[in-house]
Amino acid sequence: MVGAGPAGSMAAKIISEKGGKVLLLEKDPVIGFPLCCAEAISVWGMHQFFEPDPRWISAKIHKLLLVSPAGHEFRVDHPDAAYVLNRKLFDRELALQAGSAGAEIKVNSCVTGVIKDNAEIRGLKVRENEEEKEYYATVIVGADGIESKVGKWAGINTSLELDQIDSAYQYLVVSEEINSECIEFYVGERLAPGGYAWIFPKGKNCANVGLGISPVLAPDLKPKEFLDEFVKKRFKSFSVAEIMMGGIPTFSRKNVLVRGNLLLVGDAGRIVDSLSGAGIANALLSGKIAGQVVSEYIKDNGLPLEFLKKYEKELLKKRGRELRFYSFCRNVFLKMKDDDFDSVVLFLKNYMGGKKIKGIDPFAMVKAIFKSNPRLLRLLKHVVW
Repeated sequence: MVGAGPAGSMAAKIISEKGGKVLLLEKDPVIGFPLCCAEAISVWGMHQFFEPDPRWISAKIHKLLLVSPAGHEFRVDHPDAAYVLNRKLFDRELALQAGSAGAEIKVNSCVTGVIKDNAEIRGLKVRENEEEKEYYATVIVGADGIESKVGKWAGINTSLELDQIDSAYQYLVVSEEINSECIEFYVGERLAPGGYAWIFPKGKNCANVGLGISPVLAPDLKPKEFLDEFVKKRFKSFSVAEIMMGGIPTFSRKNVLVRGNLLLVGDAGRIVDSLSGAGIANALLSGKIAGQVVSEYIKDNGLPLEFLKKYEKELLKKRGRELRFYSFCRNVFLKMKDDDFDSVVLFLKNYMGGKKIKGIDPFAMVKAIFKSNPRLLRLLKHVVW
């Protein structure tokens, strides 16, 4: 198991619980650090897998705010919208659960290459506390994030084109101007080209404040420059307690999730909501399904290697429609202008603004938005899908 983020630790936990022998390798000396994540997960997404420990939760979100370039605001009350996690604690706890189930955990253990026998990976080369070691395994699960070197070494094209990645920068901001129950989203061509800015509360007077942009639409600028401008406009008084940065991959129908005895999970498999960049729930789901399939495979020595492709089939059966839908929405989003964002926010304000809701059907909402805006319908002609 390469990587002890949510996807890797979940897979390790499942396999260990089912009696499999697991080695969980983490390149960093501390699980959950460093981190690049806004740390939000929907309440529904969390409860699919856990009854969350209160220690994992930095904030419970009950309200949502979306602000357009012209300052139009769409607000809703949603009693069970989301949690903003303490990912450092959550990631460590999930890895410890895998360890308690029987997995062997090794931190400060960087995978530097694979050991191959023809096309099949027999093991991993690891630099462990400055010592070179080799470990052999029947199945390898790659949970090594957006760079996914293990996938590349296995022969999978893990490279990302500029239009398949967003560049993000985030501050942990301390300010009295933060609503501890509301997540905020801001859109606009000049604010965050191809992306958006966010404020995710982390408790009293602090929040993850970040911004993502598309390198295609802002090739000569960095997200930090946009974020600095946004923060100065949004907060009269603030301080920055932490800085995070990184890339966010997008999902594609062309993604390869299984190659021989290697399975890619989480960001390594690009299993991400391409519109929002959300990935925690998808990572947990991919890790869970991969763990179940690998457990079946190693339990029955007579199964052919092709059996491992069941992981990809099961994952896409459960989440493929949503992943493809958000990828489609992102393609439209990248072509929208400020007037489009204004009209969408105004439509949403009239459609459901100010209401108390129990949930949002994204398919129905997007359909209604397209019907309300002829220009967006015309943009569909130029969407590659």
